Amino acid sequence: MAKLAPTQLEELQNIGAYLRQVRQQQGLALDVLANQIFIRPALLQALETGQGAELPEPVFIQGFIRRYAEALGLDGLAISKEFRVTPVEVIPTADLLTKADTNGATEGSESTPPRGLRMRDPAPPPPRASSSRPSPLPLVLSLVALAAILGLGAWGIFGRNQGSDQAPNRPDPVATTTPAPVAPETSETPEPEASPSPALEAPVVVSATLSDRAWLSVKADGESVYEGVAEKGFKKTWTAQTSVVLTTGNAGGVELAVNGDRPVVVGSNGAVRTLTLTPDSDVKTVESAESP
Repeated sequence: MAKLAPTQLEELQNIGAYLRQVRQQQGLALDVLANQIFIRPALLQALETGQGAELPEPVFIQGFIRRYAEALGLDGLAISKEFRVTPVEVIPTADLLTKADTNGATEGSESTPPRGLRMRDPAPPPPRASSSRPSPLPLVLSLVALAAILGLGAWGIFGRNQGSDQAPNRPDPVATTTPAPVAPETSETPEPEASPSPALEAPVVVSATLSDRAWLSVKADGESVYEGVAEKGFKKTWTAQTSVVLTTGNAGGVELAVNGDRPVVVGSNGAVRTLTLTPDSDVKTVESAESP
């Protein structure tokens, strides 16, 4: 069990009496309250009567006081702090000093604090003696300031040199910001240069276009320039100085344009036709060759 100092015992008796009075005013039985806060009734009775010898260590007593007060609806934290876990110092008054015996004992010091004693809060701890070693803070600040000054100086020197070296390479702001003149757009597109007409290249110009598969044989100025089976979509132009002789095995699938005239079908499908075309030939020459 706890062995309380006289000041602790006095605080415990005052708090216990106050809590007992509040409990009785609220009509609560000690056993009922003990069951609510899970503390044995014998410990609560010792707390109310200030019997420190029946209670545990002061830190537990302080916890009991808090739980007891909160169960009664009081400020348990504030009330528990009234009981100090560490006993406070006592300062004897002049009356107490006159009653001291030759051994230094005082009257009434066996159970409760003697009358005339006043409590004093624990003295604050003495200030820690400052170390004789000087603080490194001023030196650190000086080094930081020196480094900043050196850094600014180096930046001013090398930054200026770098800026002067790069100055010739800077683009002309006028050249970079001024857009190149753009020619106005026109809705008209330039016409491609006209290629020379085949009619101007040679006296006889014959162009063939096939709408169906057909066999062709072409001679220009007596020389064979084409012979074979041409497929649908075949297009070819032949020129000559005197004549072009064209023979086809499917006249209905061959269209001819002679000397720049409009194209015309050579004949009927499956018909065989032979046309001799000269510089004087035209569309009428082709149409007359179609008829039997």
